[in-house]
Amino acid sequence: MSIYLDSSLGTDTNKVTFNDYSASPVYRIQTRQPQRRSLRELDIPIPFENGISDFETLIGQTIYVIEGTMYPGSEYEHASGLAALRRIASLELQQDDILSDQGYVPYTWEEASGNKILFVKVLYVQVIESTRQGLVQPFRLICKVKDPTIYGATLKTASTAQANPSTSTGAAVYSFAYPIVYGASVFSVTSDATNSGDLPVYPIAINVTGPVNSPKISNTATGEYIEVATNVGVGEELAIAYDKDSLVVTKEGVSVLNLVTSASTYFKLQPGNNPIELTGSSIGDGAFVSVTYRDAYPLS
Repeated sequence: MSIYLDSSLGTDTNKVTFNDYSASPVYRIQTRQPQRRSLRELDIPIPFENGISDFETLIGQTIYVIEGTMYPGSEYEHASGLAALRRIASLELQQDDILSDQGYVPYTWEEASGNKILFVKVLYVQVIESTRQGLVQPFRLICKVKDPTIYGATLKTASTAQANPSTSTGAAVYSFAYPIVYGASVFSVTSDATNSGDLPVYPIAINVTGPVNSPKISNTATGEYIEVATNVGVGEELAIAYDKDSLVVTKEGVSVLNLVTSASTYFKLQPGNNPIELTGSSIGDGAFVSVTYRDAYPLS
């Protein structure tokens, strides 16, 4: 089973592959598991009464430990192999990467259902010389996990067909800078986003291509939607992204976050099928939406 830690930090490219017996040195993984995790209790005291109002318990920071053994073919490989591991934990390289991925890198492994990814920041490498047997060297990677979720390694995209209201029965076309369609019912295009995992997951990105006025992207499985009060012209793109820390909404690279309607919710994709629908106050030929996401699984 191939396992690797793709630690491309800043300008450094360093991919350490585990359980690759054709490589030298060989890094073999014995165990990988959460060792310590903090809980965030959202409790509120009940005034003048015993007890609390228990709202929710959330997972905070998780420490994830990867234990393995390095099998080098020489003293030189022993030294260079440990150096490769220690580069993963380089605070300097992680600082170079802080503006993009905050020093977190994908730890990937194979499973029968498909490759999985956990995003980790390697805090330090434990190498205990007293456990060394000849050239054989046990090691531990102590990692921090800010998102306690395992993701499918494959990025998935669900895209609707392009809207064609001008050729649809009952649609009326008005000539503006581009065809804008008004009718008794709102024209829409739909595509299915299938989350094959066990957890709800936020889309990585939602991209709308015009022409569409006041685009509204809905997950009809939950009734949630995000709507932006702007006109997206022919060939223009509205980009929406969320990473648990912030919501970014741009049109042609310019922020339009202030135009997101107050009733909007950046929805999650539930396990199973999620019909994604694009509508608007008006929509023209060629408009469509694409949703990019990963399957999500609990870290246990």
